Amino acid sequence: MGGYTSLVLRQPRLMRSVSRQKREVPHDAFVAFAWREPSLIRFTTEDGNPVVVAETKGYGIYLDNDSLIDLATGDASRQKRFVDALHAKATLLFSWANAIEVAGPQGASAEAVRGFLDRIGPHWIPLQLNPWEVVKREQAGLAAEAAVSTKFMEAYFQRRAYDVGESSAVIDLTREAFFQLGAVVDWVHEHRDKIRADAEAIDNELRALLEKRRADYEKNPASLDEFLPPCRFDERFPATFVLVHLQRILIKEAKEYHFKRHDGLDLCHATIAAAYGSVITLDKEWKRRVEALPAPHNLARTYYRPEINQLVATLEALSVP
Repeated sequence: MGGYTSLVLRQPRLMRSVSRQKREVPHDAFVAFAWREPSLIRFTTEDGNPVVVAETKGYGIYLDNDSLIDLATGDASRQKRFVDALHAKATLLFSWANAIEVAGPQGASAEAVRGFLDRIGPHWIPLQLNPWEVVKREQAGLAAEAAVSTKFMEAYFQRRAYDVGESSAVIDLTREAFFQLGAVVDWVHEHRDKIRADAEAIDNELRALLEKRRADYEKNPASLDEFLPPCRFDERFPATFVLVHLQRILIKEAKEYHFKRHDGLDLCHATIAAAYGSVITLDKEWKRRVEALPAPHNLARTYYRPEINQLVATLEALSVP
């Protein structure tokens, strides 16, 4: 694959539940969700260089791993409805957080997850894991590419190019099958130990930061507004708004809900999903926190695993302009 060293990822603005005319989105106002003309992840060339184009199609859908595994291993007809609706009007937002946790299922569950991801086809884009990096990009005026992970795409591309090259002397990068997401399962399992170690390091660092800020808050509650001042929602800086206010919620409620393992990673994917998704799932506590973010805002409509049937129905009901 020496001829593909100058890989480029074109990163468009992700679709969120944004209404240009209306600041608040009513709970049942499906028509307020943003829409983008259909476009898939694909390979092309620009100025003689290979380019992987990752663009959204319609609505952005994010699944936390409990929901992803439930859809993969649960009712087959419900999974088909979800995949059909996704293909027709949406894009799966798939992150490093998903890839890290995909390392969990074993045996039949891993095969079911792989099969489900393969059925997604090229209807996905790679999300950044680190919300602080996304905030930096937003503040630099790079909102159009803030949440897309070039690192993820490059790692995936190299893996798929190797896999396909092993079975064929000619790699057809134009085939939709090249971008099947199920290959991530194999890639994660091969790098399981390193990925888990990296995830633990990220989680420990973020929890230590939150614990320090909680200690400062207990000494002086007014300090919270000094180091994490509240901000109003701005469509140009959605992750900035979500990250600030989720941290404020975590710090304020730390006596009731003590920081625990994986809270740092959960903060990462909750921030990016809520900021850049249209319809998303999180676990019950993170759903509650996202729904407690101060209004007005135009963030994702949020569900959790027991509400998967409602999410599928919502996706099916969303209109195609």
